[in-house]
Amino acid sequence: MNLKERIAQYTVIDKKLIPPFPKNMLIELTNICNHNCIFCANSKMTRKKGEINEEFLFSILKEAFNEGTTEVGFYATGEPFVSNNLALYVSKAKEMGYKYVYITTNGALATPERSREVIEAGVDSIKFSINAGTKETYKSIHGKDEFDIVINNLKYISDYRKNNNKNFKIFVSSIVTRYSESEKKLLEEKLKDISDDIVFLNVANQGGMMYEINENLALEGDEYLIKKMPCSLPFNSLHVTYEGYLTTCCIDFQNYLTVADLNKISIKEAWNSEIFIELRKKHLENCIEKTLCYNCIYNKNESVEPLIQEHSTFYDKDKFSKEKDIKNRLLI
Repeated sequence: MNLKERIAQYTVIDKKLIPPFPKNMLIELTNICNHNCIFCANSKMTRKKGEINEEFLFSILKEAFNEGTTEVGFYATGEPFVSNNLALYVSKAKEMGYKYVYITTNGALATPERSREVIEAGVDSIKFSINAGTKETYKSIHGKDEFDIVINNLKYISDYRKNNNKNFKIFVSSIVTRYSESEKKLLEEKLKDISDDIVFLNVANQGGMMYEINENLALEGDEYLIKKMPCSLPFNSLHVTYEGYLTTCCIDFQNYLTVADLNKISIKEAWNSEIFIELRKKHLENCIEKTLCYNCIYNKNESVEPLIQEHSTFYDKDKFSKEKDIKNRLLI
């Protein structure tokens, strides 16, 4: 299955208030990132930074697997290679029986030594996020002059797979802005022999947290900025934050969409909880006002409320912006 097919399969949903327990789970190992991409809310996130508790991680992996989850990805709002235990976590998931274990990384920390560890641990796919086709634009977009490092790391992984007869996928995704659109062909040409598939995704508002992309980064035409309802995420995937919360969204930077504390209740109880059922009902009835989902789906910057106040870190919609950083970086 190529990357496009993997993405497409998660748009198909069972529109029930209590859908079947998900086959797929994303676990946020950390919300710390070594890059500062201009389209990403990570650098303006005010939520406390941290890494997941190892004992909790092993417990939630086992719990979800016993309920029928067969795929797990180790990433969300941060960079997975920040965690020194990434290879251990991949190995543990494979030992438990997970059929597909995957990561998304910006690739700068995926050094030959670190990559070998993850590959030998049994990872099924590694996806690099490379959001420009030249060194100059990459530096502006990512905030780091590490384009060559990333390409060399990706080439090493490709060579290692070939030379050691390893069976895992190498994918690339690229967020397209008005400043990188012209470099798509350059990136495809550079990666054609060292990756299995590349997907280009038009820049959007990052789960309702990056409204400033509209004026500064979005491509001409805004039809793709308004998303379809209902969102598939509340119906077909688990998202676990490093604190141990179950959240509705993989890019819930301020924990506005958490539905339960998995340190206190089981993941199955959380999936079937009243607060999650109510959110799904709002999606099915297209009544998501006052939730972060509303800003995401309809590309708005309205005042919204967290589902669980004590899990969240408040953000002021009028001040939660990196527009100045974007303009300084791109000289606009």
